[in-house]
Amino acid sequence: MLADLLYYILPYQIFKSVFFRGGLTFLTTYFLISFMMPAAIRTFRHKNITSDFKSGSVDKTGPYNGATPIMGGLILIPVIMFSALLWSWMNEYTIALFITIASFATIGAIDDVVKVIHKRRIEAGLTKRNSYADKADGIRGDFRLVLEFVIALLVIAIFYLFFEGIDGRIHIPGIPMKNWFPEMHPYLFIPFTALIFVGGANAVNLTDGLDSLATVPIATCAVFVASAAVIAGDADWSDRLKLLYLSEEIKEVAIFAVSIIAACAAFLKFNSPPAQIYMGDVGSLGMGAAVCSMFIFIKAELYLPIVGGTFVLAAISSMIQRLWFKIMLRRNGREWAEKYRFFYKAPFHHHQQAMLKYREGSMEIVSVWHEFLKRLGIGNIPDEDKYVKQEHINNKVIWKNHIRSVALLVIAMMIYFKVR
Repeated sequence: MLADLLYYILPYQIFKSVFFRGGLTFLTTYFLISFMMPAAIRTFRHKNITSDFKSGSVDKTGPYNGATPIMGGLILIPVIMFSALLWSWMNEYTIALFITIASFATIGAIDDVVKVIHKRRIEAGLTKRNSYADKADGIRGDFRLVLEFVIALLVIAIFYLFFEGIDGRIHIPGIPMKNWFPEMHPYLFIPFTALIFVGGANAVNLTDGLDSLATVPIATCAVFVASAAVIAGDADWSDRLKLLYLSEEIKEVAIFAVSIIAACAAFLKFNSPPAQIYMGDVGSLGMGAAVCSMFIFIKAELYLPIVGGTFVLAAISSMIQRLWFKIMLRRNGREWAEKYRFFYKAPFHHHQQAMLKYREGSMEIVSVWHEFLKRLGIGNIPDEDKYVKQEHINNKVIWKNHIRSVALLVIAMMIYFKVR
């Protein structure tokens, strides 16, 4: 909106430039979050806005040693939307992004609030805590999924029916669009894209389990989207790279993506190990759904599992772990199922933590996957490469996943821009 106003007052082309407006978007988002987040952290600490059962003091005269607060997304999401509103030009893509990020962030906020209330009820002795739970539960998972699917289906259906930007065509990675650019039937495309919305958003949420673990993959996904959107909105560059030219308006997706990149960069100052605050479901669901919708708008849905491989790994490992436990519970009983798990823990980053922890004796839980890898001769980690302190383990796992995210971004961009 501010970009429109500036161009109206001073009709210079620089106010239409996606690169200039992208830079202003980055700076606006980065400095607003950097300014607002410290006050939010202090407030959330003293208001006990957390789902962790860890106890600690909130003494103002010494270092904080209580539970890490959640709901950092209450700062991230409004700032992302505000910056994009300032510097982007309103069209069908930006309207869809605003609706998506706001609706999914609202669901996440409700879930976070329920977690905080549940934790306080347990601390007050009004309800019992499950012995295996490290954090308080939010709203029921099936109820939340229903809400997410309803919103995703409505958004996709409305924009499929009334806007030309979403037409059901799918870009298959590695195959030239001129050779094969299939168009899905609406009855298949709408549920398929809704599944991408919901699955991607929840995969981001699952990954947000360690300090900064979800932040970097979100940023790499946004980098890919921003790059692809700029090319897809430029007829000359699309022709040079032999990519599909969509429309000039698709460039506004890049502005929104830059706002998310800046939010991740600023949030890393507070979310890097040791984290001062987590983004919570309000942040992970909101940004996750927004990034997934961007992949749909640039017709690169099938590149999301490549760039967002960290998210896919977290989601698939969780599903495998749950399915394996249920099958073994029926076949061999609870005692056997609790001892012989597919992974030590799920999502997969928790499995990695268990593998890197040094123990003098053997583990009580046996991982079928780890035993299989050891038989292949590739899964054993010598004791000299393990760690005693949990923070060392966490840092190793976090950086492995960050490096993987950057490598997957490079691979995806090579395929998208050159292998066609």
